[in-house]
Amino acid sequence: MSAALHAAPVKVEVVPEGGLKRGGEPYFIHGAGGDGPLKLLRARGGNSVRTWGHEGLGAKLDEANALGLTVAAGIWLEPECSWFSYSWPEHCDRQAARVKQIVTEHKDHPALLLWGLGNEMEGDGGNAALWKQVNRLAKLVHETDPAHPTFTALAGISDLKAKGLNEHAPDLDFVGINTYGALPGLRETLAKLGWKRPWLVTEYGPRGFWEVGKTSWGAPLEDTSTQKAEFLKMAATKALGPGATGGCAGGYAFLWGQKQEASATWFGLLTEDGAATPSVDVLQEVWSGQKPSNRAPAVEPLRCDQAGQTVRPGQKFSARMVAQDPDGDTLSYDWRVLSARGARDREGRELTPPAHPASILEVKGSNASFAAPVQPGEYRIYGYARDGQGGVGTANLAIRVIQP
Repeated sequence: MSAALHAAPVKVEVVPEGGLKRGGEPYFIHGAGGDGPLKLLRARGGNSVRTWGHEGLGAKLDEANALGLTVAAGIWLEPECSWFSYSWPEHCDRQAARVKQIVTEHKDHPALLLWGLGNEMEGDGGNAALWKQVNRLAKLVHETDPAHPTFTALAGISDLKAKGLNEHAPDLDFVGINTYGALPGLRETLAKLGWKRPWLVTEYGPRGFWEVGKTSWGAPLEDTSTQKAEFLKMAATKALGPGATGGCAGGYAFLWGQKQEASATWFGLLTEDGAATPSVDVLQEVWSGQKPSNRAPAVEPLRCDQAGQTVRPGQKFSARMVAQDPDGDTLSYDWRVLSARGARDREGRELTPPAHPASILEVKGSNASFAAPVQPGEYRIYGYARDGQGGVGTANLAIRVIQP
């Protein structure tokens, strides 16, 4: 039975200067988005989880409630496309009816924190009709559920987006900002825009694949898990660290779990088998002020002469991981060779690319030897250093196989 059927909602209020109160007490969001284990999120000092859509929301709310966590419940809103336009009243009416149905179903759940109206559907921000619909939906949510504030999540913030929100969506309680490489300067950006309304960071993490260097054929060069953690610590401390004020309600790290996007390890705070990267250690420190008892291994970029190079089918080469464990744990190593790209599902999400285990010839400690796949194409070679305590360090390199 859902907790919503036998418990009252916990009222969430927007503080005039921009924060939150939940049940009358100040509440700063130390959260993450994704489907990773909520028990681990709680154990690491997190207090909230974000969803992008309402599928499975009831079960997510119940699980979060049992652990003392809250949920920022996302409601997916369509972008402008061939089958939906914010300039068509009947499209907007159907969308509004869907939003009201979702809110009505879950509004009384005690774990509910916020309603997220859409994610990165705003384009360049110049569509006034879209912002007017967002405002209409915010008003609708307030009428249906006066206990929980609303936000929409933007792909970064700009003059045009700020103008659209301020002119056409005054009833929206927060603006959510998805930002990666630009997180350290977010407060300065908001100040330059003259932004005065409440805000939160709805996605943050490592530098994105659109923000890094590339190989000669355009493959993005991924940071190691250690480089990601160092960036995250600096960026999150600047934007969301202790004593964060200036209208900020907190933030949601991306991604609590693992997903294939540009690579198998780019955004996941965890690996497929649930091991925690150094960024999880950083988040625990930012969230709770305490360092974890066990820390993930630190790794350097893979040592390989063929990294970022073009090779021949079947060409042999070697790679080495340089790793250290801050707790002195004995490390083990494993390797994967994956195609750089795979298929996509119906929603356009990347599926895990094909693996090529036959390309791994031998593994000796932190060293491995390979034979390049025989099929021409782009590939990534992944190295994992594991501490046997649930921590992992990751690094990868890109190669391209072409016929001579």
